[in-house]
Amino acid sequence: MIGLSDPFTVAGIDPNGLAFRLGIRRGERILAINDVLLHDEIDFAAQSSEESLRVRVLAKDGAVREVEGTREYGVPFGAEFEARQPKRCHNNCVFCFVYQHPKGVRRELLIKDDDYVFSFVHGNFITLTNLSETEFQRIIDERLSPLYVSVHATDPDVRVRMMKNPKSGRILEQLDRLRAAGIEIHTQLVICPGLNDGPILTKSIVELGERHPGVATIAVVPVGLTKHRERLPQLRVFSREDAVSALREVHRFQKEFARRVGTRIVFAADEMYTLAGDETPPASAYEGFPQLENGIGMLRQTIDRWRSGKDTVRARNGKKERVAIVTGTSAAPTLSRLLSERRPSSVDAVLCVVRNEYFGDTVTVSGLLVGADIQRVLENDGPFDRVLLPPNCLKEEELFLDDRTRSDLGKALGVPIQIGFDSPPA
Repeated sequence: MIGLSDPFTVAGIDPNGLAFRLGIRRGERILAINDVLLHDEIDFAAQSSEESLRVRVLAKDGAVREVEGTREYGVPFGAEFEARQPKRCHNNCVFCFVYQHPKGVRRELLIKDDDYVFSFVHGNFITLTNLSETEFQRIIDERLSPLYVSVHATDPDVRVRMMKNPKSGRILEQLDRLRAAGIEIHTQLVICPGLNDGPILTKSIVELGERHPGVATIAVVPVGLTKHRERLPQLRVFSREDAVSALREVHRFQKEFARRVGTRIVFAADEMYTLAGDETPPASAYEGFPQLENGIGMLRQTIDRWRSGKDTVRARNGKKERVAIVTGTSAAPTLSRLLSERRPSSVDAVLCVVRNEYFGDTVTVSGLLVGADIQRVLENDGPFDRVLLPPNCLKEEELFLDDRTRSDLGKALGVPIQIGFDSPPA
């Protein structure tokens, strides 16, 4: 039986693509291309890039057929697939965010993934503890680079204590094996006060830095704790003092690495700077933003785009609007300063700071805002003619973490809901 999560069950067809011309339709499954069985996105990408394709298809009625075609230059394969369920994580990290959701959330949010394919294709972080020898060898043989690895601590005892998995203490051995095979690795250290900060953080940065250029970057990220931690290990909330201390180490090593190897290697999350009350570094200090999706440099890009005029808020249809700019509490001081520096003249722009009641007020980043909290604040501060949402609080530009949608929010408020700022006219 073909499940809905099968990666090669066709969910959509581009009428201008090769798949449509070959007669492949929604709901059918692609089994193989050029006699290579497809197991994941890597197999599909490699085989579908060929010019001549012989595609084995399983129809909805169970019949198997083969179709052949030649893809012209610039013509896409043109098929979208149902999302594949990722390989599950078997660690029990003391800080795992999956365990910190309220009851009743959708099942998808409770899936702990640790999938090397998702790491290579989408940049998801993996721990390497759940890799079989066959999977490890495939990474090496097929040069699946770069990979994104959650290290947290290079000290074996500390890593085992944090991840509750006896296999996790082999992290440096695993990193050495990958870098010897030419795999580029981007790492992160999620810092839990009292567990892997202080001397353990220093040790981790030193030992990862020694493995440059195989270890290309190190992200230092504060632990996120919600109010839903019943029966979970007791952890201390990351404080301003913790942020100041961690930033001191990051900046010290940035100078040392830049002097020794010509790159900073280690970078701190935006949340560290806002929590410490420090200005985020200039764009040049992020060296191309290699860990942008991990919250490393997003705030700097926001600042620079606003100050350069690439982002703005402007009136539409010549009408004077009252526009809500939604943000979490972490970025609020920065956005407030930007609005005071250059307040749009054609609209009444209102900064709406959303306190996170869903996860608790210790969660301050905009990427974890939910629909119910946003609606509550907008109804209290409104009415508005238009609402601007931070892009990272939505999945596929529509779904909030609490299962509400952007469409639901628009209907409830009776106004357009926009993602991000306006761009100036061309």
